[in-house]
Amino acid sequence: MRGRKFAALVALLLGATAAMAQDAPLVTVKSGTLAGIADHGARAYLGIPFAAPPVGPLRFAPPAPPLAWSGVRDAGKYGPACQQQATKPNGPWSAEFFADPPFSEDCLSLNVWTTGGSGKAVLLFVPGGGFTQGGGGESIYNGATLAGQDVVAVTMNYRLGAAGFLATPELTAASPAHASGNYALWDVIAALQWIKVNIAAFGGDPAKVTIMGQSAGAQAIVALLQAPQARGLFRAAIIDSGVRAGAGLPPASRAEVAGSAWAKTRGADGVAALRALPAQALVPVNDDPRLGPAMDGALIPTDADAAMATVDVPIMTGWNGGEGAGSGPQPDLTTTTYTQRITALGGDPALYPAGNDPVAALRAAGHDATMMSGAVWLRARAAHVRAPLYYFDFEHVMPGATAADYGAYHSSELPYVFGTLDRLAGRPFAATDDKVATVLRSYWLNFIKTGDPNGVGMARWQPFDPGRDEVMALSESPHMRPIASPQKAALWRRRYDRP
Repeated sequence: MRGRKFAALVALLLGATAAMAQDAPLVTVKSGTLAGIADHGARAYLGIPFAAPPVGPLRFAPPAPPLAWSGVRDAGKYGPACQQQATKPNGPWSAEFFADPPFSEDCLSLNVWTTGGSGKAVLLFVPGGGFTQGGGGESIYNGATLAGQDVVAVTMNYRLGAAGFLATPELTAASPAHASGNYALWDVIAALQWIKVNIAAFGGDPAKVTIMGQSAGAQAIVALLQAPQARGLFRAAIIDSGVRAGAGLPPASRAEVAGSAWAKTRGADGVAALRALPAQALVPVNDDPRLGPAMDGALIPTDADAAMATVDVPIMTGWNGGEGAGSGPQPDLTTTTYTQRITALGGDPALYPAGNDPVAALRAAGHDATMMSGAVWLRARAAHVRAPLYYFDFEHVMPGATAADYGAYHSSELPYVFGTLDRLAGRPFAATDDKVATVLRSYWLNFIKTGDPNGVGMARWQPFDPGRDEVMALSESPHMRPIASPQKAALWRRRYDRP
């Protein structure tokens, strides 16, 4: 009896393995062979290490090459997200856009969706989360829909908080490159290098890579535009909610001051002590000094603006209609406090009169300020490079209880792009949302495949013209329009332009 049960179990396992291999053929990469799974009409290969575990002597260091494995590696589930706090309520997005446990310091993995073939364009998505939360294994970042439209979609994890950015004089002195910090940016470069070596096995063309980031991921891409080590690893960039005028990176000395303050809170006074801290000590807490990218002189040069000016790749970038000062509930905003707020913002109450709705006025001013700040950034790039720049304002409001307070909120474009609206529970989506998703995804796919978002039968998206300050309004009926009236645009241009 026991023998028959064992034989039946073996047969079941062999059958399951055969079915899995039939749905998602084995793929061999440089480190070994992977067994993926069928996923919404595509093949998914999840939790693939693109670097060695960043632990022990590799903590607070650029990533090392991934370790090889023998046999067939199960690539049917996501790897753990990088060390972070569990999700806390944070506006309308935290429950849907931040990672769930398990968390681990051993987290440098990526996920690939494909439908096979060869020579396909590739997307690498770098998720957001304020450099303290998030990861590439969230359900809304599932790449199956994109893969079903002839691209190879890749998402990734990168180190967060101190694990991703800690710089101290001691770490700098111990580094062969005489630099510390920016480990998360090195992680993104390692993922791009992994793609260059391995993506052909999934049907991708390593010469056709577009890198896309949102929020903190967008800021990472802006930083990598300045990094010589990233040259040639991608041919186009999508920067969602990440470009602002005057948002330069701090020098290494300032990053080391912040890092030393962080180390003091953990009672660690040297490299050995920092690397001996328990992984939980790396989790950001609310009163930690803020850590992030810096001009370390090794990855990000001290003449970063000049370095960025030479990067000649097409860029698609923009913001969402609900982003800017005044987003969210404003229960205490009065006509008097409105005047104070808009003046502090750099606006003009005469151009944005409060009337009977100071909240709406502040939101309009705040969004115009954000959009014009991005336009100033684009104008600076357009003066140096010939590659086209495409600017958008995502106006469609996702339905739900927070719609009135947040509008087209930060990150709400992503499930439309990825085709994952069905992963968001409790939102009353309608046919309009499906139409917006189709339109938005078509522009993104065209850009990923060609470096130009335009396609047959689509509203024409004009490249950014520094003399016109126009933007593509993305909604059910996309159209080009001025960012703001001439008077308002001139106000914000004076605010953000620098000699």
